[in-house]
Amino acid sequence: MGEMKAPLDRKAYTSVSTTTGGEYEGGRLLTAPAHQAPPETNDMIWDDDFFDGDSEVLAVFDFDYVTMEDFYTSTGWAYLLGTMIYPPVFVLAVAGLTPCFLKRNVQWNVRAQHVAITRDGIRFVRDRRKTCWGLPCTDAGRSSKTVPFDKITDCDIEEPAGATCICIKNVLATVNIDTASSGGPQKELRISGLKDPHSFKKLVWAMKRLNAQQIAAVASTGGAAAFPLGSSPVPASIIRDGGDNAGGDGGDAASVAVLLREIRDELRELRKAGQVNGSVGASVTSVVDGIELHEVDKKGE
Repeated sequence: MGEMKAPLDRKAYTSVSTTTGGEYEGGRLLTAPAHQAPPETNDMIWDDDFFDGDSEVLAVFDFDYVTMEDFYTSTGWAYLLGTMIYPPVFVLAVAGLTPCFLKRNVQWNVRAQHVAITRDGIRFVRDRRKTCWGLPCTDAGRSSKTVPFDKITDCDIEEPAGATCICIKNVLATVNIDTASSGGPQKELRISGLKDPHSFKKLVWAMKRLNAQQIAAVASTGGAAAFPLGSSPVPASIIRDGGDNAGGDGGDAASVAVLLREIRDELRELRKAGQVNGSVGASVTSVVDGIELHEVDKKGE
């Protein structure tokens, strides 16, 4: 577990190139790309060193592992005792050594969870872990899920209240992440047991606003100029040379221009219907206009 460090100096965020990755030491972010570090990341400290060395990570949020273990172990025993009303199920559970390995299974599962805020979205990871009887043949593999900021439609917190199994008090807050493809009871991502869910929610919305500002910057600067080097949504050769570098005869650029015109026209129709953000259509329009002007210049030569 990483050593807790002193609060990070704000200068570390403003003096780093926008194309430089972050630096870490013992679960602590030392430097981060200035264009991807909102003020909400200032003074953040965490213990989880799982993401150390990952330059895409801006902040890590700790789980309250001890509280999670106590809660899930208690509910596990309650569910196990509840099976006594179905003797065959209870006998199978006892025969499978469930009482002996219940707490260890909870610990393996809980401590395999890690969550971080990256440049692109929310990254939730369940690391490789033991299950059942702890044998190598029963191991569960690592899984990872990233929810992009531009896909998030809602991020809210479900505060703990009431009790589970009548007698076990609910003590874990749950962060619910929704996207356009989820909603209602079906959530894109549910994260329970964070020590500071409110700071997590605040940073998620800050990053979403930052992404929206970058999209608006694209519209105002006419294309890829607002993006850091290597992250432009359209190849620089198309905008700069009309695609001559790609194929030599400009044929690829012409086909790309036709495709972009179709996208532009469709976005205009959707914008009229109120189904798309105007800045998105404006950014595509600016790229298309740049290609068309280049084609006119080439014909005049």
